Amino acid sequence: MINNENIEIVIGLEVHAQVMSKTKAFCGCSTQFGSKPNTQVCPICLAMPGVLPVYNKKALNFAIRTALATNCQISEYCKFDRKNYFYPDLPKGYQISQFDKPLGKNGFIEITLEDITKKVHINRVHMEEDAGKLLHMNDSFQNAEGSFVDLNRAGIPLLEIVSEPDIRSSAEAKE
Repeated sequence: MINNENIEIVIGLEVHAQVMSKTKAFCGCSTQFGSKPNTQVCPICLAMPGVLPVYNKKALNFAIRTALATNCQISEYCKFDRKNYFYPDLPKGYQISQFDKPLGKNGFIEITLEDITKKVHINRVHMEEDAGKLLHMNDSFQNAEGSFVDLNRAGIPLLEIVSEPDIRSSAEAKE
């Protein structure tokens, strides 16, 4: 039996937020939800050879606003990196993300719980793109069985907000 008095809760959060942009992170493809599978793709988000991705200015502005809202220092220099994954719904074989040079760093937010206010430090706010989506079908009505890939989400602009492990309860995490 575990003695709960000897357990210390330590929580850090990694939150992914979709940027509400009408176009993807590195191309002009639509981000409209609910479209038929693989209808919102182009050579850039399909990672075809010779394409030249250009970052979405609106997504960058949202990222800067988010970093400022979380009291982060805005980096004078930030860059994108390749995070290599093998997922069937990641057409490039890597995710474009930020690693060692994020847009924002060393911030904080304040939370109030039971009239006590505390700071939760923000390690980083960085930009990245989403992967696609796997659809697993077993539908005799539509004569579809197996797994299918929908790349409409591939390239959707995301923000990742990473806190330090300053949270000490589920109530604080919720706040």
